[in-house]
Amino acid sequence: MEEALYGVIAKITYYNDDTHFGVVKIKLDYQDQRIAKYKAKLFSNILIVTGTFDRQPLIDEEYDFYGEFVTNQYGTQFKAARFSRRNENTLEGVITYLSSELFPGIGRVTATRIFNTLGENCLDQIASDQAVLDRVAGMSASQKQTVFENISDYTARKKQIIGLLDLGITMRMALKLMKTLGEGTLDLIKSDPYQLIDLVEGFGFRRADKIALEIGIGKGSDQRISALLLFIIRQSSYSGGDTYLEMGDLYAKAASELNIEEEILDTDNFHRNLEQLRFDRKIVIDSEKNIYERGLYNSEVLLAQRIRVFLNNADQPGYSKADIEKTLTEVALFNNIEYETKQAEAIKNALLENISIITGGPGTGKSTIIKGIIECLVRLFPNEVIREKIALLAPTGRAAKRLKEVTGHPTSTIHKFLGYEGHGIYKYGPLAKVDARILIVDEMSMVDVGLAARLFGSLEDNVRIVLVGDVDQLPSVGPGDVLADLIDTKEITTIVLNKIHRQAEGSSIIALAYSINSGVIPDTVLEKQPDRNFLNMQDQDIIPNILKTVEQALGSGLDLIRDIQVLVPIYKSEVGINAINARMQERFNPGDGREIKHMNRVFRVGDKVIQLVNRSEKKVMNGDIGFVLNLNSENDEYTGLTVMYDFGSVDYTRDEMEDLTHAFAISIHKAQGSEFDCAIIPFSYRYYIMLKRKLIYTAVTRAKRFLIMMGSIEAFVHGIAGIEAKRKTKLLERIKNNLSLQLTIEDLNVSEMEEITPYDFMH
Repeated sequence: MEEALYGVIAKITYYNDDTHFGVVKIKLDYQDQRIAKYKAKLFSNILIVTGTFDRQPLIDEEYDFYGEFVTNQYGTQFKAARFSRRNENTLEGVITYLSSELFPGIGRVTATRIFNTLGENCLDQIASDQAVLDRVAGMSASQKQTVFENISDYTARKKQIIGLLDLGITMRMALKLMKTLGEGTLDLIKSDPYQLIDLVEGFGFRRADKIALEIGIGKGSDQRISALLLFIIRQSSYSGGDTYLEMGDLYAKAASELNIEEEILDTDNFHRNLEQLRFDRKIVIDSEKNIYERGLYNSEVLLAQRIRVFLNNADQPGYSKADIEKTLTEVALFNNIEYETKQAEAIKNALLENISIITGGPGTGKSTIIKGIIECLVRLFPNEVIREKIALLAPTGRAAKRLKEVTGHPTSTIHKFLGYEGHGIYKYGPLAKVDARILIVDEMSMVDVGLAARLFGSLEDNVRIVLVGDVDQLPSVGPGDVLADLIDTKEITTIVLNKIHRQAEGSSIIALAYSINSGVIPDTVLEKQPDRNFLNMQDQDIIPNILKTVEQALGSGLDLIRDIQVLVPIYKSEVGINAINARMQERFNPGDGREIKHMNRVFRVGDKVIQLVNRSEKKVMNGDIGFVLNLNSENDEYTGLTVMYDFGSVDYTRDEMEDLTHAFAISIHKAQGSEFDCAIIPFSYRYYIMLKRKLIYTAVTRAKRFLIMMGSIEAFVHGIAGIEAKRKTKLLERIKNNLSLQLTIEDLNVSEMEEITPYDFMH
């Protein structure tokens, strides 16, 4: 329930000009009946208030604050969601404002003279016409300029903020938009409220549409229809994973949104708006009437084009088959290893073919093969510094770290290799090539079409490429199904590993994974094994048993941050990620009163957290997991926190904390590319929509030593019977048939969506 408080600013404890976050102490008047009810709760008439302000608050200014009381180690405070300023146009209000540090050189005497000369609306008069200050006796030219410039800036800023707040945008988001868009933010938003879909995370069509209709944009306007069509096209790709949408499906989805009470969308305005989007270079419509977001179309075409170039490259490797055979024997002897037939074949193909693929499930030795390829290359080029020309990559930092541990070779994430600078900007791409002779990519199933196009577009034509992954795992979070499509072309030499190695033969986890992948439920699924167990139970028992299992794992010496991971398909519901995280934080990190609240999350020292987006400037990427090392404060108020990752610590301001969420439990998609000593996986019919075979297989294969499943065995069986629909892409067809492989320089510069990500559509 929102509370309302009136108070006078007694002290400005903290204010940040960049974020506009402030901490003030206000003096309460208990003679005011609305305030008197808080007297027993507060014990004092001085209260700390935190919030986002349009400008620096000033001593003696009067405010009405609206928000909630919070309690932390500093006692009871008031967290303001919004405010209004009282008496801005009174004599005392004007004097307080004009004599503040915001107006250097203007004291109380001059401020009083301005008010007495121009009257109570003096601030508005000055903002409209600087010449009115000529009527104020005793003011120098510099004083007049100072007053006019600052009042003009503030008046314009205040008008914009009020206008944005009236549209239902929060103060924090209003200030963020103004920082991004600059002057004219309100006019820009009013001219096209649908911009908010791209500008503000979590702003969907319906929310933007509500603003648009309120300000008078017509229900049947082309602006509204075009915005909806583009939103549906992007949502289909960045939420569903398809690279295109069939025209009939687009019409049906748009009509179901618009034609609820009256027929707004018809074939005429549908095709007219599609044509306009095509003319504006936002979409592409192919000969089969399939509709693409333009960046995705360019990515798919570029990727197919580059694959054909690699396949047709006639450059020789510089060594013979006999050289490879001899070298592979030496490597096997040196490592005291005997490569299984398909493993040896995979290494030979990787050294001979321009592009090759190695796919297989857990325990089939993919990492061993990668290590063998690298060691053979080093021996085949004894007089060259070949190691520096081998790019060994993985999609995530955790996967890259694991790969380095196994191979001993330097690794990198794909984003880092491409010089990702944030906001869709890369140092390398189709027009700026990387310096590499051999490219090896692990966990290739996680790579979407946009990143794959950027990566392959950055390579010289004679680079040798080895793609490694488990095609039976979940496809990428982003659009496309790149690894599966490349295998299905039948034009790239692909080795399918299906023999489990001695080290993994005793693992019932791996045996279960292969059963799941085959759609078979083993008879022993409910029987406790040395390394796995399934606890059949009702939904209400899942979270208590997760807590009990984690306690037992901790008691056996496992670490909550590094070794134990709860994997869940969805965020919401009583047994979703958010609910589990809240209970796990309460149990395993209850805190000592020191905490920092951001939106609906509370962070404490020791919390396990995960990074949600790529931030190359901070060297932290989407999916990195760490723990809160410290809460940072200034003037007795928390201003942010520090997270410790495998690679070092990263500082976050309050605004940047939106990049973080708790990671006691994470999504199965987020866990791809990682392994955990102990994986805990709940099953419930509440996950119904998400429960599919690949998702369960991917979750189970995250467990390295112990796998604990719990919940509904019926939901588990139902999920294994569910087959994910094949994503709609044209990559395979383009590679095989040279379908539309011509791109312009302009197309190469926009080869992928720069600002839109799958996570913009996962709320």
